Amino acid sequence: MRVVLITLVLMLPTMSMSDSYFNALVYHHVADNTPPSTSISVAQFENHLRFLKENDFKVVSLDEALNAIQNGTKLPEKAVAITFDDAFENIYQNALPLLIEYDYPFTVFTATDSVDRQFKDMMSWDQLRDLLKHKGTVANHSRFHEYMVRVDKNDKSHFQTLTKNIQFAQNRLQEELAETYSKQKRELPKWMAYPYGEYNNQLKNWLKQENYIAFGQQSGGIFSGSDFQALPRFPAAGIYSNLKTLKTKLESRPLPVNYSLLPNPVTSKNSPDITVYWQQARQAAPSLNCFYNGEVVTPKHSDDGKSFQLPMIKTNQTGRHRINCTERFPSTNRYYWFSYQWLVWP
Repeated sequence: MRVVLITLVLMLPTMSMSDSYFNALVYHHVADNTPPSTSISVAQFENHLRFLKENDFKVVSLDEALNAIQNGTKLPEKAVAITFDDAFENIYQNALPLLIEYDYPFTVFTATDSVDRQFKDMMSWDQLRDLLKHKGTVANHSRFHEYMVRVDKNDKSHFQTLTKNIQFAQNRLQEELAETYSKQKRELPKWMAYPYGEYNNQLKNWLKQENYIAFGQQSGGIFSGSDFQALPRFPAAGIYSNLKTLKTKLESRPLPVNYSLLPNPVTSKNSPDITVYWQQARQAAPSLNCFYNGEVVTPKHSDDGKSFQLPMIKTNQTGRHRINCTERFPSTNRYYWFSYQWLVWP
């Protein structure tokens, strides 16, 4: 084990209770017989939808929410977007009837080869077209759902193949779904959800150049200061399906930092040096708490109030790592929320 100091340079949160933002949920399986870590039972999923309705959350389409944030339009208070990754058939069989019943819009990110090859338990193109008729949106989740940056040789050749596969998937979506979108006076969005939530800055910058909006699997809300090639979503399945803890997350606001300046989220043996810039300079934040692997990490603030250090004890372990920070909003039980995920890979 080694101790790594992570330095974060800060500026004061300026996001008021009236600023526009929304939170997005991400699901995978909606079924009673699929892997627990990525699943929510049908009954649990219905409980989630009922909870959203009974607690005055406003379920909005991802398109509406993103357009509002980018154009400075006010979103309703407690706006939430529902998303699914992977296009499993149980989404069509089990989730869609409930979404229709509650009249909720949703988005399904689809790996196109799994549809083209008619993989078992995946949706067909006809089923995806049917989703579009029921307030659904279908978007890009790559061609093969492969690891994009967890590779032995991340060289120019690999990157070219990777970007061609993303373009191929977008073209397949266009070929299969454009007519249905057109009948609804909509267009296929240029959205990309990273498989496993993993990416690096090279890929993120290419997607920005190609005018994609992209989504990870780190937690947090979305506002005008978010990185639109690494947008967060709150996981809502498996151990994250508990409604008590999910309520806290859904009522949170994004910690107003400049997410686009976070370091490259792929590193080799050591954690990256994390520098987080706020929108304005601030004093020490005694209510800012950070957590790594479920353990409290106490921030040490600098004398000038511009930075703090997080002593992190970690093992030299490959794979995904994540740190979450929350700060209580004054006079409420609601929080600002920030999450940073990185990949340790040789």
